[in-house]
Amino acid sequence: MITYLIDENMPFLPFWNKEKFVHVTNIPSIHFDTDIWEHALTNRLIIITKDSDFYNRYLSSQKNPKVVWIRTGNLKKKQFIQIGPKCLE
Repeated sequence: MITYLIDENMPFLPFWNKEKFVHVTNIPSIHFDTDIWEHALTNRLIIITKDSDFYNRYLSSQKNPKVVWIRTGNLKKKQFIQIGPKCLE
């Protein structure tokens, strides 16, 4: 069962369980942040993102999906992979 929706600015990383995670690039109907938001809300998914726009929208909206905002600064993919599993503990 899919639980998490990974934003386009996040790579699909090996430590994410493929049964629980889906990347927005694998959903043809998603083109904009609003589509991501509505898809997550409708399907009760948790958005994983590095984009502060989702956090700001969360604060200003009354109906919200859950959002995991990963704030790491600029990291290379290799560095992110090393700290990634700790983010979801």
